[in-house]
Amino acid sequence: MKQKGGKGYADKSKPAGPRVVNDKSNAKANDKPKSAGPQVVNNKLKPAGPRSTVRGPPVPVLVSILIGFISTSIMASSLIRLGPQYLEPIYGNVLPNLGFFHGVVISLVLGGILGSIYWQRILAACEAGGPLTMDTKTSRAIAAAFDIVASLTALAPLRATYMFKWSDALGPMWGPLLTQSTLTFPVFVAGGFVVTLGASRVSYNPQAPGRQAAMTAACLGAVAICIWVGQQTAPGHSSCRGVLVNATYAALSGVMVKLLTGHQENVDAAVALEKNPAEHVDNAPEKQLVQLRERQLRKLRFVPTVAFVFCALTTLLTDSACSSGLVARGNVDEFKMVYRNESVTGWVSVTDDTKRNLRMMRSGHSLIGGRWTSTGDSIFGVFYYADAVRMIKGRESNPASNRRMVEDQPEGWTQPLTRRSMRGSGSERALQIGLGVGVSARSLHSMNVRVDVVEIDAAVYEAAIEHFKLPKRLNAVYLTDGRQFIDEAATSTYDYIVHDVFTGGSVPASLFSQSAVQQLQRILKHDGVLAMNYVGIPNDKRTMGHVARTIGTSFAYVRCFAEILEDRDTMTNMMFFASAKPLEFDISDDLLHIIGKHTIRGRVLGGMLRNEVDVSGFVENTDLSPITDSWNPLPQWQVSTAIQHWHAMRGMVSTSYWLNY
Repeated sequence: MKQKGGKGYADKSKPAGPRVVNDKSNAKANDKPKSAGPQVVNNKLKPAGPRSTVRGPPVPVLVSILIGFISTSIMASSLIRLGPQYLEPIYGNVLPNLGFFHGVVISLVLGGILGSIYWQRILAACEAGGPLTMDTKTSRAIAAAFDIVASLTALAPLRATYMFKWSDALGPMWGPLLTQSTLTFPVFVAGGFVVTLGASRVSYNPQAPGRQAAMTAACLGAVAICIWVGQQTAPGHSSCRGVLVNATYAALSGVMVKLLTGHQENVDAAVALEKNPAEHVDNAPEKQLVQLRERQLRKLRFVPTVAFVFCALTTLLTDSACSSGLVARGNVDEFKMVYRNESVTGWVSVTDDTKRNLRMMRSGHSLIGGRWTSTGDSIFGVFYYADAVRMIKGRESNPASNRRMVEDQPEGWTQPLTRRSMRGSGSERALQIGLGVGVSARSLHSMNVRVDVVEIDAAVYEAAIEHFKLPKRLNAVYLTDGRQFIDEAATSTYDYIVHDVFTGGSVPASLFSQSAVQQLQRILKHDGVLAMNYVGIPNDKRTMGHVARTIGTSFAYVRCFAEILEDRDTMTNMMFFASAKPLEFDISDDLLHIIGKHTIRGRVLGGMLRNEVDVSGFVENTDLSPITDSWNPLPQWQVSTAIQHWHAMRGMVSTSYWLNY
């Protein structure tokens, strides 16, 4: 007989009781909890690993973070375009872009660093057992950032106006960057803060640091892509009102985040009360004081929104840049403004200089034309160079070709030139791209040439009609982009094309590419003439060489004449002439006598041939690459020209004129 308890036998003397798997009562106080062992599921062993205690943000906080991402993307996209645009009336259209992109990137990175630091503070406070949860702190920080952005942006135009007064001292290089540091860069810093803080909360997972880093990078990358796409497609705004629109957007975003945060705080309080009712009862007086303090603070949450409204109204009512039309501020010293409008190319204004007795049209930080009040002549002589398209030997349009033989006179004797002989038959057609004050268009129109005008800015055309006597009965006026027009125009349409699109310190690069010149050659007749105004430095062989070479790829004959050629290292107006036939100009004394030798027009045309810039070596140099749509370095190459242009404009007209746009 086998003993009790032997192998294969149960001890029947004691009833089998429940088996103790984990008796906590017998465990030592210093024993560490063991991880859960394997579980049996459907008769199969399933290994059990450690459970993650990290949960994602609740819905209200997640929506707040999403609002932060979207609002930052929209505002950053808009301000990337508005920032340089706002400075254009003071610094032109080239200099405000220098270093601006780097400033935006540095500001976003700085904001990201601040966001990371603040996130670490939130984690430290939560570990220390602070009264507020991680989600509450995150949402409150996002709302505060939007409040700061709203007020700062609403007052940005006033800060920029103050900085503009120091533009002479700051100069054309540092002035734009220092002004942007008060205008747009603070917004980018706040945007970087909001995005980094939100991404840190969404990706928070200390048990999987690699996954956390990947999630943070994905969030930041998505916002960066949205900003890049947005700035490519963002609609245009007027400068000041566009800034205020962004300020309003920030304020509304802050209000929405505050409402969501308040809801989440109520939920958190209810959950805490449900979990620990005894603690709340024991500390009832203290809890009541805390709750009372929180309620009072909540009432003050919308004070920043009221402050934003005050700041926005102050800017809207006191800054003249926020309103179009004539304002009293436009009349300063000897300058009397008679027209003012913000349009697609910036601020366009017409001002009378009562001291020098002239009228000027301004577009941004550039004078695009003007006339002497006493004579009506152009203040810029280079515009009269375009008249030379009808003064070429061997062309029917040449006035000398219109002389009639007179009977009973010695053989070869011809009738002297008269004003009548300078007029065409009415069959000639000309295209002017870029109107300005309409000097060339009016001159060709007076010669009985049918003139079509292409001007992208309706305000420029309106000002030329109302204040510079541009004929209202031109053949046609197209208010559209010049490149789009020449791409769509009919072949062999025009006898002459006057191409004058310089403004603000640069030329539109798309209208100087090889494909653009090819289109100009296509819409000209077989013996047509192109007159292309270019502002640059005659000794700038790099830029001049590539521009001349680009024109030479489509035209067999190219010549260039400068308005002033005393110093070849100084910026000046130049006119390129190009044609498929030889360009030998016939500007005779008889012709100048009819025009008026002592008029500005007569003096300019009489001296044109003496100011030729030899570009034949560039035109024939096949080693020079023509400028193309895909390779167009003109914006970068025109920096030195833009700086000289800025100083030239400040030297031509006093600073008080440029500050009042």
